[in-house]
Amino acid sequence: MASILDTSSIYNTYYNNINSQAGSSLQNKLDGMGKPEDADQLMEVCKDFESYFVQKIIEESKKSLENEDEKGEYMQYFSTMLNQTYADAIVDGGGLGLAQQLYDSMKTQYDL
Repeated sequence: MASILDTSSIYNTYYNNINSQAGSSLQNKLDGMGKPEDADQLMEVCKDFESYFVQKIIEESKKSLENEDEKGEYMQYFSTMLNQTYADAIVDGGGLGLAQQLYDSMKTQYDL
């Protein structure tokens, strides 16, 4: 039983680190912008943010569902990757339109 708790603690540390790295990575990409050729990079950052946002919506939605398949120890580890894959597929399929709205509002801020 102690190994499950240790594994859980390691996973929680990993998960929190990944979330913090995702935000830092997006911010670092934004900080280096200002040239007209950065317009494509800005759109990618906006899509990355929309994907992250959709992933969080999926994760919160799953908390309200009783799903025995996702209660196993190993499924907890892979559910983050699975949710990220779902979010990427949603954004690649047109998404919520959040990326385009962010892009439109931010391109004037970065003179693109």
